[in-house]
Amino acid sequence: KDAQRAVHEFLLINHPIDCPICDQAGECKLQDYYMEYQLKPSRMVEHKVNKPRIEQLGPHVTYNAERCIVCTRCVRFMDEVAVNPQLGIFNRGDHSEIGIVDGKPLDDPYSLNTVDVCPVGALTSTIFRFKQRAWNLRRSDSVCSGCSRGCNIHVDQRSGVVYRLLPRENDAVNKSWLCDEGRLTYNRPNEGKITEALVREGDETIVTDGASGLDKAVAMLKPLTSALAASLSLHATVEEAYVFGRFVREVLKADTVALVGLTPGSDDDILRVADKNPNRAGITHVFADLGIQTVDEAELMHRMKSGQVKAWLAVGHETSFAPELAAAARGLEVVIHIAYARGPIADIAHVTLPGVSWVQTEGTWVNVQQRAQRLKVAYLSEHDAQPSHAWLMALASRLGVAFAWPSLTTIRAEIENQLPSFREVRLTQVPPTGSQMPWQVPAAARSRV
Repeated sequence: KDAQRAVHEFLLINHPIDCPICDQAGECKLQDYYMEYQLKPSRMVEHKVNKPRIEQLGPHVTYNAERCIVCTRCVRFMDEVAVNPQLGIFNRGDHSEIGIVDGKPLDDPYSLNTVDVCPVGALTSTIFRFKQRAWNLRRSDSVCSGCSRGCNIHVDQRSGVVYRLLPRENDAVNKSWLCDEGRLTYNRPNEGKITEALVREGDETIVTDGASGLDKAVAMLKPLTSALAASLSLHATVEEAYVFGRFVREVLKADTVALVGLTPGSDDDILRVADKNPNRAGITHVFADLGIQTVDEAELMHRMKSGQVKAWLAVGHETSFAPELAAAARGLEVVIHIAYARGPIADIAHVTLPGVSWVQTEGTWVNVQQRAQRLKVAYLSEHDAQPSHAWLMALASRLGVAFAWPSLTTIRAEIENQLPSFREVRLTQVPPTGSQMPWQVPAAARSRV
């Protein structure tokens, strides 16, 4: 312990005492070890070595050389995990600093992992800097919505505002890493929230309570007996997909559903997957077991434009084709929308019922590795907002079809009993690291981490 205390004293010799303004305060290993091993004032009487205090290494990472203890964790991460040596150690002795190589910015898709591995406040997230103190944030476990890899994450929020997403260790999925693209989805649940029902009267959109919005939706759906279309976002949970499928089959009397989602994006052999929809596998198996055919956005728009569709029930707004779908649906007699955020579809919908985002949802996603993983509620919904399955059950009841489940557990139990694809895995007992489904794993699931 004396040796550890001595080494720690050396680390602190040139370290600035700016804990009150440092983003790492509350999560700093240097603070923790000082409290554990030292608890003594500095014996340093000479001037500290001055180094650059703010240096932008790349679009997402800011460096403070005075706080750096030159542990080289960030350099080794870029060399060994990202396999993109964009960082190096420059100068000698107590003048050593971390810097970018050949003047090229730190723009790797995994650059923010260097902030995670930094034990002090030398590397900080440019987006998160000076936003919140670590001890003021409330943390919950969840799954990243950025792509179908389904990396395990911590959601850090305060008063219903998400400030950051951090990786949660799961050796079967993402080890301890998370791509920058996934981290930057932190702001999606904060933008354009819908917490009360929206009803369109002519060219005006009126904000009203959930009960009134439900009444209006029921009144518009009740007379319709044909030419109905229904779509579901590929961000929906397995539980929501099951209730939606039952609603389509038993209430709307339809056998086809449009699956809407995000177009393919960047991928690599580390974590990122081209499919940016987190639950394509789970939803596809639910509808296959229910005997419901699925079509894509292009087919849905074709049916709208050709007059085959007169009314549209749209659950979820996460689609790259929202503007095109909204334009095609503008002339429909009825558009009922369930969503947590405003967008082109909400702008043209006759009724929009307030849903909840994935950070406010408890449910199950199945990732590209065919692994079922659990979402947990980070904070409670506001005003009249509630999950889509709750709105669908309320609509069904008002339309004369009595199906309802008292809890998510009963929905999961029914899925286990009724759907062949889910019989071998207990959805009611998914562990924190997930449960492997007995389905074929596609080549896109491969990862070298």
